[in-house]
Amino acid sequence: MPPFEHPRIAVIADAHFHDPYADYGFPGIVQGGRRVTFRLLADAARSTRVFNESYFALHHALDGIAESGIRHVVLLGDYSDDGQVETVKAVKKVLDGYAARYGMRFYATVGNHDIFGATGRHRAKRFMNEDGSYSVVSSDPQVRDRGARSIVGSDRMYCQGYPDGLDAVADFGFFPRPGDLHWETPFGTDGDPSARLYDVHSPDGKTTRSLMDASYLVEPFPGVWLLMIDANVFVPVDGVVPGEAGDLADSTSAGWNAMLTHKRFVFDWMKDVSARARRSGKSLLAFSHYPVLDPLDGTMGEEVSLLGRTGMSERIPVAAVAEALIEAGIDIHFSGHLHVNDTAQHRRGSRFLVNVAMPSLVAFPGAYKVVTIGEHHLDIETVGIEDMPLNPELRQTYDREIVPSGLDAGGMLDVGDYGGFLFEHLGHLVGRRFLKREWPKDMAALIRSLDLADLAALALMDKPVATDDAVGATAAARNDRVLQGRLAARLKGAGARSELLRDISAIDFLADWYRLRMGSDLALDWITQERMALYRAVGRLYADGGWDDANAAQARFALVFRMFEKSVSGLPSGNFRIDRMTGAIALRDPMANAPLERLGAN
Repeated sequence: MPPFEHPRIAVIADAHFHDPYADYGFPGIVQGGRRVTFRLLADAARSTRVFNESYFALHHALDGIAESGIRHVVLLGDYSDDGQVETVKAVKKVLDGYAARYGMRFYATVGNHDIFGATGRHRAKRFMNEDGSYSVVSSDPQVRDRGARSIVGSDRMYCQGYPDGLDAVADFGFFPRPGDLHWETPFGTDGDPSARLYDVHSPDGKTTRSLMDASYLVEPFPGVWLLMIDANVFVPVDGVVPGEAGDLADSTSAGWNAMLTHKRFVFDWMKDVSARARRSGKSLLAFSHYPVLDPLDGTMGEEVSLLGRTGMSERIPVAAVAEALIEAGIDIHFSGHLHVNDTAQHRRGSRFLVNVAMPSLVAFPGAYKVVTIGEHHLDIETVGIEDMPLNPELRQTYDREIVPSGLDAGGMLDVGDYGGFLFEHLGHLVGRRFLKREWPKDMAALIRSLDLADLAALALMDKPVATDDAVGATAAARNDRVLQGRLAARLKGAGARSELLRDISAIDFLADWYRLRMGSDLALDWITQERMALYRAVGRLYADGGWDDANAAQARFALVFRMFEKSVSGLPSGNFRIDRMTGAIALRDPMANAPLERLGAN
């Protein structure tokens, strides 16, 4: 164990850094006396992350880490916007600055947005012009966009592959450095890319590629080992000649599921590392970009029943991943990728695996974590960056865009700080993205039409109602005095005020549903206790009903509220302690020295 008391590290996931002051070969806008290249608010309003704010968010987080005296920082992948050469160069410039000023050392692993395959791939982004229109900057000369005022070609937009994409960030753990007490890879102690190759085969077995794996183990200070896993998996596509476009499958939805098939050597190495850690008394922590457990409070079954296979459910690891990591001796793993703040645990007898899922800096709730390493436990504090002020230059630029385009930005520009911006951004995505892309059309139409009082009344109806008939049924229920009386009595018994239900639309509820899904404990700071009481009271109405017809509107909303309740009642994910001997997880008051409540123990 560490020979000195309570060493600390900070963990940042999914910074998705975009430098609006970098040179992408595009004129940009002159603002505040300098030239800037701002991404469109319209693009952020449709994306699961914001773009321009990432520059200020990363600086704000690193400033807080520096002020707290922490000098070791883990970057859990997607440290760049999209792996563009100029962007990765800008990330290095920022991190080098903090290293020089504060003596910080960074330990990074790659994400699916940082690097691609062996040779990389093209990127194209939209940037604001002076008059509010946009231009496209692309590394691909074939890109076309009829709505763009111009298309600018720039090789600075290209996303590189292995190993070239690691050159700019070589100083951040991927290769041996002076000062590391120990450093190795699955292949030994030689950091040269040529010594870190493995073979991967196409599904039909006809194509084999040799690719680099960027995993490494480092001992940054005595007694602590950081196991940094490259869980990007690129697989040759059947029938595509190596070097042609589309020759490798994207790693975005692969993650640890594909590791089981294509990177078994990493599991063998992890088992050897964990055995050596136990023998030598090292505190071993594992990190990768992708989760090894379901970070959505075990709701994947409900999600698939409700929405079918979504992009989120496709990224959930199978149970065999957890079993393989337990077999390899891994007990604590930190992940990013899904922008979810959550804690999950899997047990096998006396052995356990905890996955600490990290929120992103550029999506609600916006936070990083600080890990304090004790002899037999880890204390984890989640530090929000919601108090960061919004940059006034950005607001001016967004006004330029909104006036000519008529963009509906919801409440995103009606707030004064970054936390409010991310809160409104996620709420805006419900109607702009999620209902359109993921929800069945009949359910989406229903959610746009009803309020929380209608959902409550629907739960008390004696007969199943088809989704297409639910609007009419709830309209009639508004005048049904008997049903409304039953509803008022049930809600009063649950400590909720029925007269408030009409003030909350179903889409407002769904926005909070997504906020809890992504933020877990942290979302409770943003949703009033009164609203939470209403949501949980209506959820109990659905839990008490028996809906045999899975296609009935009631049965489908019962799934929605069941998922909501799981998000509320999951393991602690804000400030908590993990007992490394028993796997028990305890809530912690960050201002106190002792756990508040023990959870997860046998």
